Amino acid sequence: MEKQYRHDMSGESDNAIFPAGWREFKIISCKDVIFKSGNEGFEFVFMDLETGQDFPIVRAVAVPKKRWFLKQILVACGVPAGLDGVYEWDIADVLNKQITGKVENYNEKWINRDGIEQITEKSKITVIKKSDNPVIVEKKKEEVPF
Repeated sequence: MEKQYRHDMSGESDNAIFPAGWREFKIISCKDVIFKSGNEGFEFVFMDLETGQDFPIVRAVAVPKKRWFLKQILVACGVPAGLDGVYEWDIADVLNKQITGKVENYNEKWINRDGIEQITEKSKITVIKKSDNPVIVEKKKEEVPF
């Protein structure tokens, strides 16, 4: 019998380019992580509700003075802060929530294995806010032409 392989590809992305501007997303996964820098944080996967495509992993740092993006996500999901400004939440509080994100596209320079500089267009989400249109019907992934 030949060897069978099993690889969890849930964190992989195809580096799809998303239209720039405000877009509606659904949070489809969230996990707590320690980044290479040693900072605690969370990795989210957002699904674009218009295209059905998963946005490459969205990272939010959870370290004091660096967690403004995490706060934007929590506020957009309706997670309230206590009177002391402390957010007590669980991953279930953000999963399957619809949010609005501002997508910006940019060029990233990198060096390939042959030492040649390459330029790759990428998308990033720079701002998160509460959805103004929480009734968008999401497309199923199989409906999206490739």
